[in-house]
Amino acid sequence: MDLEDILQMEVRMKKYLQSLKIEYLNSKEYFISFVSSIFYIPITIIVYYFLWKFIMKGQADIAGMNFDDVIAYFMTILVVKNSMSNTMAETYYIFQDINTGNIDTLITKPIYYPLTRFFISLGRVVISMPLGIAFWIAVQLYFDKFSFESLGYFIISLFLGFCLMFQVLCILGLLTFWLKSVLSLRDIFWYILAIFSGEVVPLAFFSGKFEIIQHNPLAGIYYIPANIINSNNMKALILEQVIYIVIFSIIIYFMWRRGIKHYESQGG
Repeated sequence: MDLEDILQMEVRMKKYLQSLKIEYLNSKEYFISFVSSIFYIPITIIVYYFLWKFIMKGQADIAGMNFDDVIAYFMTILVVKNSMSNTMAETYYIFQDINTGNIDTLITKPIYYPLTRFFISLGRVVISMPLGIAFWIAVQLYFDKFSFESLGYFIISLFLGFCLMFQVLCILGLLTFWLKSVLSLRDIFWYILAIFSGEVVPLAFFSGKFEIIQHNPLAGIYYIPANIINSNNMKALILEQVIYIVIFSIIIYFMWRRGIKHYESQGG
Protein backbone atom coordinates (compact mmCIF):
# COMPACT_ATOMS: atom_id res chain seq x y z
CA MET A 1 0.00 0.00 0.00
CA ASP A 2 1.62 3.25 -1.18
CA LEU A 3 1.13 6.82 0.02
CA GLU A 4 -1.54 7.54 -2.60
CA ASP A 5 -3.68 4.61 -1.40
CA ILE A 6 -3.36 5.79 2.20
CA LEU A 7 -4.42 9.31 1.23
CA GLN A 8 -7.45 7.96 -0.67
CA MET A 9 -8.45 5.89 2.34
CA GLU A 10 -8.14 8.97 4.53
CA VAL A 11 -10.38 10.97 2.16
CA ARG A 12 -13.01 8.21 2.15
CA MET A 13 -12.97 7.91 5.94
CA LYS A 14 -13.45 11.66 6.27
CA LYS A 15 -16.51 11.43 4.02
CA TYR A 16 -17.94 8.56 6.11
CA LEU A 17 -17.36 10.46 9.34
CA GLN A 18 -18.89 13.58 7.80
CA SER A 19 -22.03 11.56 7.06
CA LEU A 20 -22.12 10.46 10.71
CA LYS A 21 -21.61 14.03 11.92
CA ILE A 22 -24.43 15.42 9.76
CA GLU A 23 -26.83 12.78 11.04
CA TYR A 24 -25.68 13.41 14.62
CA LEU A 25 -26.40 17.14 14.26
CA ASN A 26 -29.92 16.20 13.17
CA SER A 27 -30.28 13.76 16.05
CA LYS A 28 -32.36 16.06 18.26
CA GLU A 29 -35.51 14.65 16.68
CA TYR A 30 -34.27 11.11 17.39
CA PHE A 31 -33.56 12.06 21.00
CA ILE A 32 -37.16 13.21 21.44
CA SER A 33 -38.37 10.01 19.80
CA PHE A 34 -36.22 7.89 22.14
CA VAL A 35 -37.34 9.72 25.28
CA SER A 36 -41.01 9.47 24.29
CA SER A 37 -40.61 5.73 23.65
CA ILE A 38 -39.13 5.29 27.14
CA PHE A 39 -42.50 6.31 28.63
CA TYR A 40 -44.06 3.22 27.04
CA ILE A 41 -41.63 0.87 28.79
CA PRO A 42 -43.36 0.94 32.23
CA ILE A 43 -46.72 0.20 30.57
CA THR A 44 -45.20 -2.68 28.61
CA ILE A 45 -43.48 -4.03 31.72
CA ILE A 46 -46.80 -4.05 33.60
CA VAL A 47 -48.31 -6.11 30.77
CA TYR A 48 -45.34 -8.51 30.83
CA TYR A 49 -45.56 -8.72 34.63
CA PHE A 50 -49.14 -9.96 34.72
CA LEU A 51 -48.78 -12.09 31.58
CA TRP A 52 -45.77 -14.00 32.88
CA LYS A 53 -47.20 -14.13 36.39
CA PHE A 54 -50.06 -16.08 34.84
CA ILE A 55 -47.84 -18.23 32.60
CA MET A 56 -45.48 -19.17 35.44
CA LYS A 57 -48.20 -19.77 37.99
CA GLY A 58 -47.18 -22.84 39.98
CA GLN A 59 -43.74 -22.98 38.33
CA ALA A 60 -40.52 -21.94 40.05
CA ASP A 61 -38.74 -21.44 36.73
CA ILE A 62 -38.80 -22.12 32.99
CA ALA A 63 -35.55 -23.30 31.40
CA GLY A 64 -33.67 -22.09 34.47
CA MET A 65 -35.23 -18.61 34.42
CA ASN A 66 -37.31 -17.65 37.45
CA PHE A 67 -39.93 -14.89 37.41
CA ASP A 68 -37.45 -12.11 38.29
CA ASP A 69 -35.10 -13.33 35.55
CA VAL A 70 -37.90 -13.19 32.98
CA ILE A 71 -38.95 -9.66 33.95
CA ALA A 72 -35.32 -8.47 33.98
CA TYR A 73 -34.88 -10.05 30.54
CA PHE A 74 -37.86 -8.26 29.01
CA MET A 75 -36.90 -4.96 30.60
CA THR A 76 -33.48 -5.34 28.99
CA ILE A 77 -35.01 -6.33 25.65
CA LEU A 78 -37.07 -3.13 25.66
CA VAL A 79 -33.97 -1.04 26.43
CA VAL A 80 -31.96 -2.74 23.66
CA LYS A 81 -34.77 -2.36 21.15
CA ASN A 82 -35.26 1.32 21.90
CA SER A 83 -31.51 1.95 21.74
CA MET A 84 -31.36 0.97 18.07
CA SER A 85 -34.92 1.74 16.96
CA ASN A 86 -33.83 4.80 14.97
CA THR A 87 -32.11 2.57 12.44
CA MET A 88 -35.29 0.63 11.61
CA ALA A 89 -36.12 2.79 8.57
CA GLU A 90 -32.86 1.89 6.80
CA THR A 91 -34.53 -0.38 4.24
CA TYR A 92 -36.83 2.46 3.24
CA TYR A 93 -33.95 4.93 2.80
CA ILE A 94 -32.04 2.53 0.51
CA PHE A 95 -35.26 1.74 -1.35
CA GLN A 96 -35.79 5.48 -1.91
CA ASP A 97 -32.19 6.12 -3.00
CA ILE A 98 -32.41 3.44 -5.69
CA ASN A 99 -35.95 4.17 -6.92
CA THR A 100 -35.62 7.96 -7.03
CA GLY A 101 -32.19 7.96 -8.65
CA ASN A 102 -30.44 9.58 -5.68
CA ILE A 103 -27.91 6.79 -5.93
CA ASP A 104 -26.71 8.18 -9.30
CA THR A 105 -24.70 10.93 -7.65
CA LEU A 106 -23.43 8.63 -4.90
CA ILE A 107 -21.94 6.00 -7.21
CA THR A 108 -19.80 8.65 -8.91
CA LYS A 109 -18.03 9.40 -5.63
CA PRO A 110 -15.06 7.37 -4.32
CA ILE A 111 -17.10 5.86 -1.50
CA TYR A 112 -18.68 2.51 -0.71
CA TYR A 113 -22.42 3.16 -0.53
CA PRO A 114 -23.34 0.51 2.11
CA LEU A 115 -20.60 1.85 4.40
CA THR A 116 -21.89 5.39 3.91
CA ARG A 117 -25.36 4.20 4.90
CA PHE A 118 -23.85 2.50 7.96
CA PHE A 119 -22.28 5.72 9.24
CA ILE A 120 -25.49 7.64 8.58
CA SER A 121 -27.42 5.01 10.54
CA LEU A 122 -24.82 5.12 13.31
CA GLY A 123 -25.34 8.87 13.54
CA ARG A 124 -28.98 8.25 14.40
CA VAL A 125 -28.15 6.17 17.48
CA VAL A 126 -25.20 8.08 18.96
CA ILE A 127 -27.56 9.57 21.54
CA SER A 128 -30.07 6.74 22.04
CA MET A 129 -27.41 4.07 22.61
CA PRO A 130 -25.64 5.82 25.53
CA LEU A 131 -29.05 6.53 27.05
CA GLY A 132 -29.97 2.89 26.57
CA ILE A 133 -26.77 1.84 28.32
CA ALA A 134 -27.67 4.12 31.24
CA PHE A 135 -31.12 2.50 31.51
CA TRP A 136 -29.49 -0.95 31.28
CA ILE A 137 -27.27 -0.08 34.26
CA ALA A 138 -30.35 0.99 36.21
CA VAL A 139 -32.10 -2.32 35.43
CA GLN A 140 -29.08 -4.38 36.47
CA LEU A 141 -28.64 -2.41 39.70
CA TYR A 142 -32.31 -2.93 40.53
CA PHE A 143 -31.97 -6.70 40.11
CA ASP A 144 -28.53 -6.68 41.79
CA LYS A 145 -26.80 -8.07 38.69
CA PHE A 146 -24.50 -5.20 37.78
CA SER A 147 -20.75 -5.58 37.32
CA PHE A 148 -18.27 -3.56 35.30
CA GLU A 149 -17.28 -6.69 33.39
CA SER A 150 -20.87 -7.34 32.32
CA LEU A 151 -21.22 -3.65 31.40
CA GLY A 152 -18.23 -3.92 29.06
CA TYR A 153 -19.59 -7.02 27.37
CA PHE A 154 -23.05 -5.47 27.09
CA ILE A 155 -21.73 -2.33 25.37
CA ILE A 156 -19.77 -4.40 22.84
CA SER A 157 -22.70 -6.74 22.26
CA LEU A 158 -25.17 -3.85 21.90
CA PHE A 159 -23.01 -2.23 19.21
CA LEU A 160 -22.61 -5.54 17.39
CA GLY A 161 -26.39 -6.04 17.63
CA PHE A 162 -26.86 -2.65 15.99
CA CYS A 163 -24.45 -3.68 13.21
CA LEU A 164 -26.46 -6.85 12.58
CA MET A 165 -29.72 -4.92 12.53
CA PHE A 166 -28.29 -2.48 9.99
CA GLN A 167 -26.90 -5.27 7.83
CA VAL A 168 -30.15 -7.22 7.63
CA LEU A 169 -32.09 -4.05 6.75
CA CYS A 170 -29.39 -3.11 4.24
CA ILE A 171 -29.71 -6.51 2.55
CA LEU A 172 -33.48 -6.03 2.31
CA GLY A 173 -32.94 -2.54 0.89
CA LEU A 174 -30.45 -3.72 -1.74
CA LEU A 175 -33.03 -6.18 -3.05
CA THR A 176 -34.63 -3.07 -4.60
CA PHE A 177 -32.16 -3.55 -7.48
CA TRP A 178 -34.18 -6.60 -8.52
CA LEU A 179 -37.61 -6.20 -6.90
CA LYS A 180 -40.21 -3.47 -7.42
CA SER A 181 -40.93 -2.98 -3.75
CA VAL A 182 -39.14 -4.47 -0.78
CA LEU A 183 -41.26 -2.74 1.82
CA SER A 184 -43.69 -5.65 2.02
CA LEU A 185 -40.72 -7.95 2.67
CA ARG A 186 -39.54 -5.57 5.37
CA ASP A 187 -42.97 -5.72 7.04
CA ILE A 188 -42.81 -9.52 7.04
CA PHE A 189 -39.30 -9.31 8.45
CA TRP A 190 -40.58 -7.51 11.59
CA TYR A 191 -42.66 -10.59 12.48
CA ILE A 192 -39.70 -12.90 11.85
CA LEU A 193 -37.45 -10.64 13.93
CA ALA A 194 -39.91 -10.61 16.84
CA ILE A 195 -39.83 -14.41 17.02
CA PHE A 196 -36.21 -15.27 16.26
CA SER A 197 -34.55 -12.34 18.07
CA GLY A 198 -36.06 -13.26 21.44
CA GLU A 199 -38.27 -10.18 21.52
CA VAL A 200 -41.47 -12.17 22.17
CA VAL A 201 -40.13 -15.24 24.00
CA PRO A 202 -36.66 -15.73 25.54
CA LEU A 203 -34.73 -18.04 23.20
CA ALA A 204 -33.41 -19.83 26.30
CA PHE A 205 -36.82 -21.52 26.38
CA PHE A 206 -35.86 -23.44 23.23
CA SER A 207 -33.89 -26.49 24.30
CA GLY A 208 -33.04 -29.94 23.04
CA LYS A 209 -33.54 -30.23 19.28
CA PHE A 210 -34.60 -26.59 19.10
CA GLU A 211 -31.58 -25.17 20.95
CA ILE A 212 -30.06 -24.18 17.62
CA ILE A 213 -32.63 -21.37 17.46
CA GLN A 214 -30.59 -19.61 20.16
CA HIS A 215 -27.78 -19.30 17.62
CA ASN A 216 -29.69 -17.97 14.61
CA PRO A 217 -28.39 -14.68 13.10
CA LEU A 218 -31.28 -12.59 14.41
CA ALA A 219 -30.53 -13.66 17.99
CA GLY A 220 -27.50 -11.40 17.81
CA ILE A 221 -29.70 -8.32 17.45
CA TYR A 222 -31.72 -8.44 20.70
CA TYR A 223 -31.30 -11.77 22.49
CA ILE A 224 -27.51 -11.88 22.88
CA PRO A 225 -27.18 -8.26 24.13
CA ALA A 226 -30.12 -8.76 26.50
CA ASN A 227 -28.97 -12.12 27.83
CA ILE A 228 -25.19 -11.91 27.61
CA ILE A 229 -24.65 -11.34 31.34
CA ASN A 230 -26.43 -14.63 32.09
CA SER A 231 -24.02 -16.58 29.88
CA ASN A 232 -21.15 -18.67 31.19
CA ASN A 233 -19.15 -17.78 28.08
CA MET A 234 -19.73 -14.15 27.09
CA LYS A 235 -16.75 -14.17 24.72
CA ALA A 236 -18.32 -16.98 22.68
CA LEU A 237 -21.52 -14.94 22.21
CA ILE A 238 -19.51 -11.90 21.09
CA LEU A 239 -17.64 -14.12 18.63
CA GLU A 240 -20.95 -15.47 17.34
CA GLN A 241 -22.12 -11.93 16.58
CA VAL A 242 -18.82 -11.09 14.87
CA ILE A 243 -19.03 -14.19 12.65
CA TYR A 244 -22.51 -13.24 11.44
CA ILE A 245 -21.35 -9.65 10.83
CA VAL A 246 -18.52 -10.95 8.63
CA ILE A 247 -20.91 -13.22 6.71
CA PHE A 248 -23.44 -10.42 6.17
CA SER A 249 -20.64 -8.02 5.14
CA ILE A 250 -19.63 -10.44 2.37
CA ILE A 251 -23.26 -10.84 1.26
CA ILE A 252 -23.76 -7.05 1.14
CA TYR A 253 -20.53 -6.59 -0.81
CA PHE A 254 -21.54 -9.01 -3.56
CA MET A 255 -25.15 -7.80 -3.61
CA TRP A 256 -23.91 -4.22 -4.07
CA ARG A 257 -21.49 -5.16 -6.87
CA ARG A 258 -24.05 -7.19 -8.79
CA GLY A 259 -26.87 -4.79 -8.02
CA ILE A 260 -25.10 -1.68 -9.24
CA LYS A 261 -24.13 -3.45 -12.48
CA HIS A 262 -27.76 -4.44 -12.97
CA TYR A 263 -28.83 -0.86 -12.19
CA GLU A 264 -26.40 0.63 -14.73
CA SER A 265 -27.35 -1.92 -17.41
CA GLN A 266 -30.99 -0.84 -17.01
CA GLY A 267 -29.99 2.76 -17.64
CA GLY A 268 -30.04 3.88 -13.96
